[in-house]
This record gives sequence, structure tokens and C-alpha cells, in this order.
Amino acid sequence: MNFNYLILLIFLNTEIYALKPIHLTIVVCGDRLEEALNALKSSLIFTPSPIIFHVFTEDHLREQFKEKINSEWPIEYRSKFEIEYYQIQFTRGNDERWRKLFKPCCTQRLFIPDILTNIDSVIYIDTDILFLSNIRSLWRFFRKFNSTQLAALTSEHEDPSMGWYNRFARHPYYGSMGLNSGVMLMNLTRMRQMNMISKIMTIFDEFHLNITWGDQCLLNIYFSYYPEQIYEFSCDWNYRPDHCVYENNCQMAKLDGIKIIHGCRSAFHNDKYQEFKSIYQVIHNWKFDSNLKYSLLTEIKNYLKNYSLTNCGKSQELFTKHLSKEISSLNYSLKNLFHIALIFNNNWNFIEQSYILLKSLMLFSSNKTYQIHLHVIITDNNAQNYFSKQIESMYYSITYYNMTIQHPLQLSTILNVDRVVYLNPNIIFINSFDKLWSLFDQFKSKQAIGIFGQCQISGTSNVLLIHSTQMKNFKIDFNGVNYLSTENIYFLPCKYILDVDHCQSKEEILFLPETINHSLFGSLYKIISRFDLTKSNHWNDLIENEFNQIENTQCRNKLIELFLTNKKS
Repeated sequence: MNFNYLILLIFLNTEIYALKPIHLTIVVCGDRLEEALNALKSSLIFTPSPIIFHVFTEDHLREQFKEKINSEWPIEYRSKFEIEYYQIQFTRGNDERWRKLFKPCCTQRLFIPDILTNIDSVIYIDTDILFLSNIRSLWRFFRKFNSTQLAALTSEHEDPSMGWYNRFARHPYYGSMGLNSGVMLMNLTRMRQMNMISKIMTIFDEFHLNITWGDQCLLNIYFSYYPEQIYEFSCDWNYRPDHCVYENNCQMAKLDGIKIIHGCRSAFHNDKYQEFKSIYQVIHNWKFDSNLKYSLLTEIKNYLKNYSLTNCGKSQELFTKHLSKEISSLNYSLKNLFHIALIFNNNWNFIEQSYILLKSLMLFSSNKTYQIHLHVIITDNNAQNYFSKQIESMYYSITYYNMTIQHPLQLSTILNVDRVVYLNPNIIFINSFDKLWSLFDQFKSKQAIGIFGQCQISGTSNVLLIHSTQMKNFKIDFNGVNYLSTENIYFLPCKYILDVDHCQSKEEILFLPETINHSLFGSLYKIISRFDLTKSNHWNDLIENEFNQIENTQCRNKLIELFLTNKKS
């Protein structure tokens, strides 16, 4: 067997890195549907995909969930997450006994380790939770667990004079003031290993007449017996009315702002806690507008001004302090994303081609897919849904534009980004995308557009580097493109295009257009289409067969060399 061929087999069996999904779990019964949807909606604001929602709910609410999400949430947000629904099920003991404890379904959380048996860890939230932060920052607390810890919670109170457990509890509880269970990190694997559910069943048999707050009390009793199993995180990740009802007593919120607000005791729907209610309403009314500074931050600040004399209102800067940081960070990240534009208009054929193009980017780029933002011009909603489904396993972030345009240079007037690379779907990448993006840095002061105008693909628009800001500065619009001065154009070096008829450096080749070599393009297209990105073992008989079908030995070896030279490290 050819040595290069053998090495290629090893490469194809190497796992491609992708950002691991966050598993977010919520239990919804009774009249909590809208509240739960708002909680999930808030989780998407700052958190890049992938996120997987695990929703435990009643049968009739499941259909309402689907209808609300599909009709009210834009597809670019729906493409950021997956959602799995589960029936309410108490896996051990008397269902009615658990169902009626405290509030309907609240004890479902205790049985999650029995149900999500193929998942290692989840974040559980009550329905009255709102994220003002990137959930991935909370998810990282799992890394801080030592070898014995299997869950993370916050303290029930910061001030002993206000503590409920230390003043009223008729059962053991964790620490000096107990734990609040509204936000809980759960290592399900360790919970199963420690047989936690069985131990809680025993606790329930002993203390069921003495508990007030349902599953929260059971968790407090459990962790009072096994304190080495709990990791305690700070109150800014579970900020409740008790933290400001007299004055702010959560010092971490004072330092860095509030990351999660918890509207316990119906604070989101109660005029007694207008500050919490206002933030809930702003997020509920938010129309997924990308300008978060005005659609969220300014709206919340304007509402909070009305309550500057209330005790919680006096700490109103705490509600927006971290939110402001997240928005600034997100805006900075968007500026530093790689932006790619695809123009489908109403052409379904481009969807399949773009799928292979984006797959090749994922295979060969050193950039993670969450660093690449796609701007897709498309008019057919069915085509849009189909495309989102096609690429959902790749975790690209996407913005859709329901319009048609005549020429890619019109993108500069549509997209609110500084720079963007337009890609025709009839190309395949065989190197890292950032090498193409870096060519923007080669632009001289008056250059606004990068084209391969002096290569074999002259006259086509397979690839365009569009510096939107420069185009606006020089007042270059679509109608004036034909009168462009050469001083506004950066001619991209031809060495970046694969041409097997010439001796080119394999390290510099970026992509192959179909127009250059149809046969080689077809071979690459078939090989990349055979990759299964959901599996760590990418090699399969179909891929091997595609290589074997290439009768031209030189061509086959060239392909193997390209895969070996430019493979993602």
C-alpha cells in the first residue's frame, strides 16, 4: 500500500475537534410554559452553539412548546440548539407521592440521572431563571469539581438574620444557611455511581413530614450527610430578591454584576419586585434583535430608572453591570469573527454544494466553526429550513436575509460587518480559511475588494474579499462597480488556487474551483461528501472506494498529498 495512503487512513480516523454541547435541563408543568420559554430564550442571547435543551414536561405542553418556538423564534436562533422532550416520570416509588410534593413536577429533577443515562453532565434550572451571561462560563464550573464533588449549588442566603434553614428548618441542612436549588450543576455519571437517588429515597421516607421546600429540602439533607460531594458557587449566579430586599448582600454581584437572576416566589409576576418583573418583561418582549445594546441593555436601564428608590432599585447597576460586559464582549467577538457570505436567492442546487463547501472548511480549517459566522441570502423558507438542518451538526452561527441580490458586491450595503468573504458554492477548500481571511491585511489604503482577476478564473466571482468599510469610505456602490479603479482592487495571488498542471506549493493552495479542473473537483466532492462528521472514525469503505475510483495515479497521489499537508491539526 502507498505510504501516503496509509498515513491518510490514520488522519481520517482522527477525531475532528468541535465545541462540546452544553446540556441544559428544565422541568415544566402547569402554567409555567411562558416562563420556561423565557428562561430558554435568555440562555441563547450570549451563548454560542451547540446547546441541547432537555425539557421534561406534560404531553399537552410539549405541543405548545414546539408551536411557540417554531412560530416565534427566528430560524437562526433555532439552529443554535437541539431540543429533546421527555415525559414526566418518577422512576422509583409512588408517582403521586412525588408529584404532589411542594409543587407539581418539582421533584422530577431528582430522577434525571435515571433518565438521561447516556449524558455525563447537565445544568438544571428552575423555570423562573433568566441568564444575563454566557452559559458556557457557568458550564466551566464542572472543571473545578474535585474527585468527590457531583453537584454545584449556591447558598440559600448570605445573611444569617434572613436565613430560612438556620431559623426554621426541622431537618438537617447543608452548611450554615442551607442551599438553594434553582440553578444546579449535576454530574449525572457520579450521581449514578454514588447511588444518590436511592439515598434520597431513604431520606424522604424519614423526613417527608418535616420538609417545606420539596426537592430543595431533600437535597439539603442529602448534602448535609455528604458535604464532600457539593461544590458551592457564588450568589451572582443565582441572584434572588432576598439578596436586595433590604440592601444588596451579595458581594460577588457588587464586584462583577449579576450573571443569573432567579425570580423565586413569583418575583417575575409580582409588583412587589418590579425590578425583577421589568427584566423579565424586556427579555419576553425582545424580538431577537442583534443590537443588544439598545434592544436589551438600554431597555432594562430605562425600566430600572423608575424604581431607583426601592431597595433593589438602589442596586440597579448590579443588574446591568455584567450584562453590559457581555454585550461589549459579544460585539468584540462579532468583529473578530470570520464572516462568510453565501448567496442562494431561490436556487436549491446551491444548498447541496454549500454543504460540501462548509464541510471542507470544517475538515481543513484550524478555525473552530463557532468562529465563523455565515450570512446567507435566501428567499425560500423551505430551503432555509432544509439548509439549517443540513449543517446543524457543524455548529456554524448563521444570519439569514430574506431578499435577492444581483451581485455579491451588494453585500457591502446589506451586512453590518466590516469585512466579509463571498464564496461561490462551486469551490472546495483544502486549507485553513484563516489563510484566505489574512489577505485582508495585504490590502493597501485605497483597496476595498480582493479578486482573483488575473488568474484562470478571471471574470468569475468564485471568491471575493469585500472590505465593506472601505467601500463606504470610497463611495463604491454596486452601480459604480464597472467604473472601479484598479487602485481599489487587490488582486489575489493565483498560487492559492489548486492547479495540478503546475508545480505549486501544497502548503499555499487554499481551494479548488470546479471551473479549474472538473474531474479533480468531482473526486474531492465525492470524498468529502462521504465523511460522517458525527463520528470520530471518519474513514469508511465508501471513502476508500472513491479514492480507488481515481484511475489517474498522479491525481490520486496529489489528492492524498493535499489531505496530508493541509489537514486540520
